[in-house]
Amino acid sequence: MKARPRGRRPGSGDSRADILTAARVLFAELGYERASLRAIGRRAGVDPSLIFHYFESKEGLLREVLTWPVDPTDVLANGMAEVPPDEVGEELVRRVLSVWEDPRVHPVLLSMFRTAVSHELATSMLRQTLQRTVIPAISSLVDDDTADERAALIGAQMAGILVARYVIELPALTRMSKADVATAVGPAVQHYLTAPR
Repeated sequence: MKARPRGRRPGSGDSRADILTAARVLFAELGYERASLRAIGRRAGVDPSLIFHYFESKEGLLREVLTWPVDPTDVLANGMAEVPPDEVGEELVRRVLSVWEDPRVHPVLLSMFRTAVSHELATSMLRQTLQRTVIPAISSLVDDDTADERAALIGAQMAGILVARYVIELPALTRMSKADVATAVGPAVQHYLTAPR
């Protein structure tokens, strides 16, 4: 019986991307602790040693899994100056929902959310990522010294909507169009952006 070749499988495409895809699925399904490197390698069709080659450790792999697949500034802030000031809240909701429903991005974000609630390390890493990327992008829309607080409130509002619509899949929310959700939730986000504090 021939020994199985180690390393990149013959005819492989991008082993690094295959490992990331496998890790996203298994971290989301099993949690960080239970998803072994051997299982991730098996699902990706590569030798587990390649995980160390590309990511150095399981924690390094997790950090990569929790990296945002889009630039939050591009999504949340760019072009907002052209939006009428009293419509920014609704436009913000619309943009976030559009990103979540992009088929190239949706699986990555879904896995990030599921992984983050399953393990303390993942939660901590996602919190750091939000603090470094998403909160500053939203804060840039506010011109006062409460910008970070307002951004955190908007983030919490949107996280609740995203979890209910895309993770838990509450029927009443999943049946609504993006436009309907934006119209319903936009005023609350607008309040966080502009109400006196």
